[in-house]
Amino acid sequence: MVATTQPQVFIRECVPDDIKIKDTIHKVVNAAYRSEGGWTTESKIVSGERATMQEVETHITKNRSPNVLLLALLPGENGEQVVGTVQVQPAADGKEAEIGFFSVSPAHQSGGIGGKLIREAIRVIKEDLKLDYAMVHVLENREDILKWYNKLGFRETGERIEFVWPDKLLVKDLHFLELKLKV
Repeated sequence: MVATTQPQVFIRECVPDDIKIKDTIHKVVNAAYRSEGGWTTESKIVSGERATMQEVETHITKNRSPNVLLLALLPGENGEQVVGTVQVQPAADGKEAEIGFFSVSPAHQSGGIGGKLIREAIRVIKEDLKLDYAMVHVLENREDILKWYNKLGFRETGERIEFVWPDKLLVKDLHFLELKLKV
């Protein structure tokens, strides 16, 4: 089921105590990329998990050193429900940061949560980190995702980057395209 209205989601920075919700974060990230539901799935393009539990734990425990992990949450009767993630990863050049580890639960996609996460990541890059550019890598065959980032103001740089885990590719000779946004 895809959300049709903007839920009352809020975004906050991940804190060490979020280690207790690592299972939920792990499920959200992997469902966004590897499930059959949602428009962001890569299940027919890339095999295996998008993120291991160890990677999730590292993102939580190493937050702000130097990466910033943000969580999209919905308030609920049983506390906060994680519905999305995004991470800001400053580059060594001191001018830009990569936006990665971006996910929205398939059950909550198309309701504005992804845009809200990206806008908050851009705010962190500009205001908190005082950097000039936001950058993302998108699989070159994901026209729908490329169009979505274009609507947010990102533009292709002309860089074509090898896929990080070539052994997981189900589509051969697939690369990332680099997109940037002046913040």
